[in-house]
Amino acid sequence: MSPEERRQYLEKLQQILPDVPSFREWLQTSGELPPDFDALPRINGLPDPLRFLDGRTVRTPAEWRTRRAEIRQLFEKYDLGTFPPKPKLDRAVVLDETPGKGYLVRNLRLEFGPESKGALRVQVMIPEGKGPFPVLISPNLSGWSPSLLRRGYISAGYAGNDGMDDAAALAQLYPAYGFALLPRRAWAAGLVLDYLETLPQADMKHVGMFGYSRDGKMAAIAAAMDERIAAVIAGSTGVGGVLPWRSAGERGFGESIESTTRSFPTWFVRRLRFFAGREDRLPVDGNLLVAMTAPRSMLMEYGLNDEVSNSWGDEQAYYSALKVYKLLGHPERLGILRVPGFHGANDQEACLDWLDIQFGRSIRVWTNQLLFPWDYDQWRANSKESVDLRAYPRHDGSEIPGSIASPADWEKKAAVLRKSVEWMLGDEPPLMPPGAGRGAFGGRGGRGAPGRGAPATPTAARGNPGQTTPDLVAWVIQRGGSSFGWLEPQKSKTASRPVSFGFNVRGDLYYPAGTPENTRLPTVIWLHGNSYPLGYMWVYHNDLHPILALVRAGYAVLAYDQSGFGSRMSESGPFYDRYPHWSQMGRMVEDARAAVDALQKDSMVDPEHIYLFGYSLGGTVGLYTAALDSRVKGVVSICGFTPMRTDTAAKGTGGVARYSHERGLIPRLGFFAGHESQIPYDFDDVLGIIAPRPALVVQPQLDRDATPADVRSAVEQARKVYTLYGAGARLGMEEPWDYNRLPERTQDEIVKWMQANFN
Repeated sequence: MSPEERRQYLEKLQQILPDVPSFREWLQTSGELPPDFDALPRINGLPDPLRFLDGRTVRTPAEWRTRRAEIRQLFEKYDLGTFPPKPKLDRAVVLDETPGKGYLVRNLRLEFGPESKGALRVQVMIPEGKGPFPVLISPNLSGWSPSLLRRGYISAGYAGNDGMDDAAALAQLYPAYGFALLPRRAWAAGLVLDYLETLPQADMKHVGMFGYSRDGKMAAIAAAMDERIAAVIAGSTGVGGVLPWRSAGERGFGESIESTTRSFPTWFVRRLRFFAGREDRLPVDGNLLVAMTAPRSMLMEYGLNDEVSNSWGDEQAYYSALKVYKLLGHPERLGILRVPGFHGANDQEACLDWLDIQFGRSIRVWTNQLLFPWDYDQWRANSKESVDLRAYPRHDGSEIPGSIASPADWEKKAAVLRKSVEWMLGDEPPLMPPGAGRGAFGGRGGRGAPGRGAPATPTAARGNPGQTTPDLVAWVIQRGGSSFGWLEPQKSKTASRPVSFGFNVRGDLYYPAGTPENTRLPTVIWLHGNSYPLGYMWVYHNDLHPILALVRAGYAVLAYDQSGFGSRMSESGPFYDRYPHWSQMGRMVEDARAAVDALQKDSMVDPEHIYLFGYSLGGTVGLYTAALDSRVKGVVSICGFTPMRTDTAAKGTGGVARYSHERGLIPRLGFFAGHESQIPYDFDDVLGIIAPRPALVVQPQLDRDATPADVRSAVEQARKVYTLYGAGARLGMEEPWDYNRLPERTQDEIVKWMQANFN
């Protein structure tokens, strides 16, 4: 990219992103331009900790030390800022000491830095006895002192969080260094370690550190930068900590580079905002921060439905960093603790159990309970499936040749393609229809029986929903606020009621409040993306939620958590043990078709006007479902695909292996990884099967999961089929200059298209 191209990119970026005054002012004073993205490696998955930036492989512990130094330099450049050298601790001034029953509380002021102008408040709580005692550092004065003292630990807290932040002054004390706010707080932990080295009761071989949420990010940074920290408990760090930016973001319905640098512009270096939507070009990520701690101990803790976290993303960081721990001979030192609940869920005693194990104070063995233990090679071994690639010819062009001259010709071809799609999605097990098997017992049906039912909004959350059976919907709606997109006045204009369908699927039907009793509404099935914690809801999106936008436009909307997400997260782990020859994508398509079954019998729904509206993963599910079910009268697919036959590893998207090797969505597709031209169908065929029903493809120009030019080509190929039916205008495409997200302005354009083409 030339300087002029980078300047133009910045101008466009500022047009699509919300204004951040401090970022704008920094741009004006620094004159900095976005990096040359084309010069940075494109890594859509996680950057490999055992691969140098230039592609060389790390094979030995010595080479890892060199790679670790490279990672630190990259973090300082793109994420954290540069750190000052470690200062001399000039003096520790004891402010007061208070004896307690079995312990001593000591308050201090640590003085350091140029002319001893730096000051850091510290509080240590020391158990009675000679020691030495293990230590846990916290970025607040009291820390976990009640639990720590009972367990025989020293509590060492310092003023390094939002409530009391002595690290804020470090920017003025060290003006030549660019470390941002959270890295400054992390750097200050080194001063606490300096003091602990002078404390006879402190066991310096067993010093741990804890932080939660933003403090968890800080604790992970501190442990990565100071090797005297023997163990770190990183509690629900979210992105910028152990959760990779690449695994969350808008496409994951969560916190992103954009939302973080907008809401908390001082946390990281300003230039990080340049990477909004370009996470695949960022040379570092959370998994590398975890890897930098190796071989020292790290526990990644978070809530199961933690809106700040992401179970799948955290586990991917674990698997990635585990390679370094194995190289260094200590895989047992990397742990995961997942507790029930939302953000704030924390189990101090379990964390200390883990710390006791790491410090040799307990003989227990820690077990990491992982939700997503997918292994493609293990699936092949267990399922004993194989494919003879000789039976699959190469496809050098479209499957829509000029020899197809009529709808009848295409229908013959489409029948063959549909069989290929069904094979790829796997062997669907039988599904008993509602009411079958009742025999003489009869009955009027349960919650899933057709009929309007009593309209009701979701009930208010009780206590802390999620501790046992999470009611994610009630919790989100109760929270309100702009971050979840459940905004007034549309929130109050929307009613809902529960709907059950298919194989143990529960959803909610939303509709305009006050809809007359005998009204039948056009209905949309909302198919969400990779939203692991919250299912069909989202967070850190200030835009109106698509459900409310569609209800505002006059549609009823059926929403439910797709298999493996939200309230159904636990379905992923054992799926292929239960159904080795099916696929998770096949299950999602089955759910969508079962939703159509239920809607056709619902007294509020116009059965001739049922549509699909899918984003990201949901966009893929929507296309497959519409291709296999003619009752779907139209589909919107946003960021839903890139053509598979051209989606090779060289494209930088992650290739078709994303469906088979990275996530267990379509295992059979893995047989064609490296042989993409032999895949028996592609998405232009899928769109052609949907013809002549209206379909809209929305493909942002900066979508890192796709090659937009290939998507455009697929749509144009599919348009040949639509033209056969005289319906060329029914296949729409929008290509906003944006990245993979769904802002309100894009929603508005989609709704306009729907109103013009769906009715």
